[in-house]
Amino acid sequence: MDFRARRFLRSYPQDDCAPLIYPCHFKDGLIAWPKLNGKKPNAIAIGPETRDTLVPKGVYVLTRRFSAKEEPRRVVAALYDPALVSEPLVGFENHLNYYHRGGNGLPTDLARGLVAYLNSTFVDAYFRQFNGHTQVNATDLRNLRYPSVTELEQLGIHVALSQR
Repeated sequence: MDFRARRFLRSYPQDDCAPLIYPCHFKDGLIAWPKLNGKKPNAIAIGPETRDTLVPKGVYVLTRRFSAKEEPRRVVAALYDPALVSEPLVGFENHLNYYHRGGNGLPTDLARGLVAYLNSTFVDAYFRQFNGHTQVNATDLRNLRYPSVTELEQLGIHVALSQR
């Protein structure tokens, strides 16, 4: 997204801007935004030229599209929590995949469970069996076998309780 919208990128959050999330914002399974001393911009101006690239405020699960061979996991997931950001829209940079429901965010417990599942050693071992490279594309993620929605929600509740 950023290479097509350079003139709309902002290093610092401003009025009439949406957060722009990059892989550098991943931290311990969450999105830590903004990252003010980083090399990447933190925001994108909201306007007619950029509105189609933004999604509504909501809880999203993000995964990096590329991982280094040295990283402990191929699939790296993080939770975008809108409670940490007040803006009504958000942009996800092109090196990220994001999970949504009908173009909107996910229920919080489902999203937490999905992050825990995707970051598990089980998913990593399974993913490495059929994916020999460091790119994690949307098709690879769609081809994963997932627990049921109820099971993911239960996992999300368990994760939330264990973090208290």
